[in-house]
Amino acid sequence: MPDRAAVALVVAMLGLGACQQGGVWANVPVNNTPDGQACRVEAENDPEAKRVAATATSGNLGYDEQVRQELLVLLPRLWRACMNRRGAIRGGVEPVRRTTF
Repeated sequence: MPDRAAVALVVAMLGLGACQQGGVWANVPVNNTPDGQACRVEAENDPEAKRVAATATSGNLGYDEQVRQELLVLLPRLWRACMNRRGAIRGGVEPVRRTTF
């Protein structure tokens, strides 16, 4: 059952993050292709992303913001790595990162 609880927590964190200005997916390009959607799911289900999201306390706004910032960096990195593996985007210069507050 701890796995279900962790998954539920991750889903809740990602859902709550989406409600905020930009959400945790703000730095991931919108890409509705099959590769883009599959990579979004892969990034969301990545063990590291789940571990980071599970550390949110929901009682400490400062720490929750730190978790959000970590996800803002981690999720685009995971998504781009997946897209590169699939050959959906070419390597090269990293795009300019979006600044969120």
